[in-house]
Amino acid sequence: MNEKEILWRCRRGTKELDILMTGFYNLYYKTATKSQKSGFIKLLSYEDPIIYDLILNKISLKDIEVNEIADMIRTMSLKD
Repeated sequence: MNEKEILWRCRRGTKELDILMTGFYNLYYKTATKSQKSGFIKLLSYEDPIIYDLILNKISLKDIEVNEIADMIRTMSLKD
């Protein structure tokens, strides 16, 4: 998946998720490891309610890469 496609998939059903996903992409994606990039792309494939629950730490998935990205986004949003 190229960068334009990833950025397009950062557009979600709510403004809050748009801001979080686009913010992560702009701040971290270019310097992320392959594992982190993979986790972010996987995260973008989930439905918005699941993404919300991951970021709010209400659920955890078996996929460690996706959980790591959710943790990074959570930490990123706390810094603001």
